Amino acid sequence: MTNDPYHMRRPDLPEAKAAVERLYGQTSRTVWQGLLAKAVLTGHETAPEAVERLARTMMADDSALALCGRSLLIRLKTHEYLLAAAAAVTKAR
Repeated sequence: MTNDPYHMRRPDLPEAKAAVERLYGQTSRTVWQGLLAKAVLTGHETAPEAVERLARTMMADDSALALCGRSLLIRLKTHEYLLAAAAAVTKAR
């Protein structure tokens, strides 16, 4: 549980890696390393920009991985928008 009003965590790289592992099973390590190389990431970044870059890299790949990347990007943007909405509501009070 988080301290934001919607109790929603921002997607991160470990979560994206877990999705790739579920999707690709035994070959996921190779897929993950390829994604990191294409996105120019180490896999240890914590900034939202890194997750967005990875999601966009995933979207440029095969259809299953592209769908996973799109879902990740939607969740990332939803989290950003909900936090902004909560801040606006708090400020208006």
